[in-house]
Amino acid sequence: MVGIPKSNRLRRELADVWCMCPGRSDSVGAASDDGSQIQTQQPRGAGPSGTMIVDMKEYTAAAGPGVFHRMRLTRPHHRLAAQLVYCLESASGTGRDMLIWGPSIWMIPRRLGSESPVLRDTVKLVVASWANSQRVALSPEAWLDLRLHTQALGSLRKALQEPGQDLVTDTIAAQWLLQKLEFTYDFERGANQERHAAGLTAVISRGGPWQSFDELGIHAAFDSFFNILQEDVRLGRDCVFMNSEWAAAFRQAIDAYTKRPVLKAMYYLWVEMTAWPTLVRLVRVLCQDPSDTMTAAELVLRATPVIEYLEHDNETTLNSLMEAGDIIERENLLNPDLFPTCYQFRDIDTAKLFYTHAMYTIIVYRTLQEANLVLGSYNPSVMKRCREYSKRIWMTYAWMRAQIPLAVEYTAALVFSYESANEEERQFCTRSLGDLEYYRRPPPVGQWIDATIMANVKGYTGRLPFLKSRDISIEICSLGCRS
Repeated sequence: MVGIPKSNRLRRELADVWCMCPGRSDSVGAASDDGSQIQTQQPRGAGPSGTMIVDMKEYTAAAGPGVFHRMRLTRPHHRLAAQLVYCLESASGTGRDMLIWGPSIWMIPRRLGSESPVLRDTVKLVVASWANSQRVALSPEAWLDLRLHTQALGSLRKALQEPGQDLVTDTIAAQWLLQKLEFTYDFERGANQERHAAGLTAVISRGGPWQSFDELGIHAAFDSFFNILQEDVRLGRDCVFMNSEWAAAFRQAIDAYTKRPVLKAMYYLWVEMTAWPTLVRLVRVLCQDPSDTMTAAELVLRATPVIEYLEHDNETTLNSLMEAGDIIERENLLNPDLFPTCYQFRDIDTAKLFYTHAMYTIIVYRTLQEANLVLGSYNPSVMKRCREYSKRIWMTYAWMRAQIPLAVEYTAALVFSYESANEEERQFCTRSLGDLEYYRRPPPVGQWIDATIMANVKGYTGRLPFLKSRDISIEICSLGCRS
């Protein structure tokens, strides 16, 4: 039976979706927070609407019998919802905690009664693949359930062809889950495989900036933004969400549905970083014509306000998190000779904001550096800031290492920090990338070595092109980055 979870949030979720897990006895008890025993009886029938009534009786060892509780469960989706909740609860605090994918995951269980099968089929895949990843005897290549993967992709294609407005949130959430799942568990094609970013962009943008976002829709959209922007960069196009109307609409939705300051800061950061693909596109123009001072001037004009935002965010949001003790420095027991101290974080959301902010600060300063080269303007603070923020990423590794194997997105931050490193620090980055992706053949097939790391750094900052090829000589000879 699913035990009563420690999290109050999961306690509320279970009240909505309580059921018996497969393979468990109907009379098995589980300890609650206060040492009492929870025992469920056999279901007491189902009404004509398909609602099943379950009696749950609580026994307290010290005080005698407790009270009966009656909860209504909607067939046939209550079991799937409870299975997902069980996965979330049992992985809490481990490297297999799906919370690392983003806060949207907590909103999925209560959405599974929707008329659309796309989200249910995707959650079935998530539950099965996560369960496979717990089986020590099963190789990582077998974690992704291929039959359920095919079924989920089929449901997604159908949903994309018939995008009813009331099902937009289900489709966004399903695409977000598939994207995270494939990025985590699809080891055959590696981290640069184009995934569901194009479909997410199409579904989110179809309703226009002032569409009615709901809570799950806005969280799932922002949990997907890195991959959306990544694809825009690879394809050399501006982000469709970069105009002022979209920015205003997103900020309004963020204010309406996001209460936690750290998540607000993260989502506001994504709105600002819709400029990333444009900055990279301008750098590519400069690489083709280093005498194009007009483009260089435009690049400075566009990069400067983004840098100002990032620096202000550092001085306000990140400093306040440090003052509050949500981000602290402690003795580094993992790499004490290289970094005597390391960062510890209140939770994964705080850690993601910290290293993502550092990563984007490096990216924007690198694009500004290219403009300065064309304009003949040397600014030593650019290199200084890149190194400063790279060190933040390195000092985050000891904490993020405990999130393996789901901490795959942190690899991007490590990659962008590499260019600022000395020889010893580069060896650390290479080892760390290998540890984070020990079961994977990264981008897209091969190993993290100096050539593949620098090809990615330069590709995602506009200094090398992306090429559709598996030929490793492209990266080794600095001809481009395989996409």
